[in-house]
Amino acid sequence: MNQLDKAMMKARVASWIKSRYSLWGTKFSEAWTACMIMMVQGDLGALTLKHALTASKTGSLAATAVVIASIWSKSDKYTIAFITGVLTMVADIIVHPTHFGPAWAEAACTGLGAAILSLFVAKYITAKG
Repeated sequence: MNQLDKAMMKARVASWIKSRYSLWGTKFSEAWTACMIMMVQGDLGALTLKHALTASKTGSLAATAVVIASIWSKSDKYTIAFITGVLTMVADIIVHPTHFGPAWAEAACTGLGAAILSLFVAKYITAKG
């Protein structure tokens, strides 16, 4: 392998790593935002640091799972939104108990919120960049 091939390989690997970090940050923010809103049932005045820490755990777990899932799959924005929603729901169930309804209710709402945010970001934010 010559120097040019090594340099090209390094650039490709660096680009791939950068894209995974970017994906992680995007999915973290989608899951974090959805979790914050659902924990206080839309009453943003009730948000506390404890809510932010819990949402950070949910966001980190969901984002990491989405990045791992993305390694094996190149999907359209609807599939990515679905995966984001499902993995956010699972992360929410793991991280904390529900604040309303059956044990899965808040997690389902959080997952749906993250999926909707994923579609919004794909359509209006990353499409422009």
